[in-house]
Order: sequence, then structure tokens, then C-alpha cells
Amino acid sequence: MLSIGELAKQSGASVRALRHYEQSGLLASQRGENGYRRFAPSAVGFVERIRTLLRNGFTLEEIRPVVSMLGPQPADLRSICPEVIALYHSKLDELDGRIEALQQIRASAAARLAFLEEQRRDGGPD
Repeated sequence: MLSIGELAKQSGASVRALRHYEQSGLLASQRGENGYRRFAPSAVGFVERIRTLLRNGFTLEEIRPVVSMLGPQPADLRSICPEVIALYHSKLDELDGRIEALQQIRASAAARLAFLEEQRRDGGPD
């Protein structure tokens, strides 16, 4: 079993993040007689997968429904859970929408900048 500090060191997550994952229901621990959290060695890979999802833009709320499927990766990758694949499809759709909205905002800002620069060059409105 690993202490929270050992898990943090091996997984690259902070102790604070690990406590947050646990409080959010994503990470399970056992309490020793001294009350300290203890984690199974498999928690290292589990936390690494949570961190990968977070880096890919997922929130803890989005991860929660598929947390039970974040165990060790299957040797046969064809058996990867369809819910995780659906989660990625959903995230990509969301990101595409955000990118489109940002492109529209950028185009509007660029048009306004071009107008302002033109006004400045021409001496402004009479």
C-alpha cells in the first residue's frame, strides 16, 4: 500500500489533487489504524489516467461516470470501453463548438481593429 505522498510522487499529482480526487469520488483509499490514507499500488496508473483526461480538457464531473473504467488498460485495445470513446467524441464536439465561437470573436475583434486603424490613418471622422 502507498501513502498519499508516495502516490503523489509516483503519479506526478499533488497531494492536494489526490485529496480532491478522493473527495470527488474518483479515487478510493483505505485508512490505516493511524487514520492515514493508504492506496493500492494500482492507484498510480489510475491517477495517471485521470490526469491524462484532465489534460485533454475533461472536468472531474465528466470523468466521474466513466471512473470505473479507468482501471488497468486491457491488453487487447479492442475491448476499450465504448463509454470512454463516447466521452472523447462528446468532448471533441464541445471543443469544436468553442473553437468556432472563438474564431467568430477573433474575426469580430480583427474587423474592429482594422476599422480603428483605418480611422486613425485617415484622421478620424470629420
